[in-house]
Amino acid sequence: MKATHQPPTLDHDTGITPADLLRGAALYLTRYGWTQGQFFDLLADTDGPFPPACSSGAIITAACGRCLSDSIFADDQDDPDITAALRAMRAFADFLNGGYIPLDEYPVSAIDIIGDWNDDKGRTLTEVIEALTDAADDWDRTHPRGGAR
Repeated sequence: MKATHQPPTLDHDTGITPADLLRGAALYLTRYGWTQGQFFDLLADTDGPFPPACSSGAIITAACGRCLSDSIFADDQDDPDITAALRAMRAFADFLNGGYIPLDEYPVSAIDIIGDWNDDKGRTLTEVIEALTDAADDWDRTHPRGGAR
């Protein structure tokens, strides 16, 4: 390994990168739909366990395989899937915000950055899917895995 080479940031339990989860979130929204103002539209008329989600809800579901909202905020959370979801949300917030670096005593969270962006009145599903995919591509560019693909 060269001195300038940086190994990829992986969830050591699953081997999944934030880029993988961002692409999974884009696929979730494509298949199940998108919502604003809430993690999941639990009142939507769906034929299964996967309701329309916001950007953060889709990232959580891509990481955990199920719709979670309350447990993502637990202080004592040791779940590696939730840790992976939070890492992916930070990467997405960094992409959206041009550098997610909290500078003050009460920093804005990644969930706040994503939520404000997701819930913008003019936002569209196409823009959300494109941003998730672009953020995943950006992650892959800046965190190369190395080797043949």
